[in-house]
Amino acid sequence: MAQVHERHEFNSWALALAADALTPKQLAVLQEMVDEGKVANLKTAADFLDWQGEALDSVEHLYGH
Repeated sequence: MAQVHERHEFNSWALALAADALTPKQLAVLQEMVDEGKVANLKTAADFLDWQGEALDSVEHLYGH
């Protein structure tokens, strides 16, 4: 879990995906969602994580975890 004192990596999964700024580990998180049939594509996965991060855990979301 991210800690408040940690520097966040990005503000938006979707924007980081579009800018090709995600690490291989972060891309794997999105791909796993696609592979499991939870979403149709990486963009939708990133959008979902943005929504989930803001609605459920805004601090954790900002660290890209």
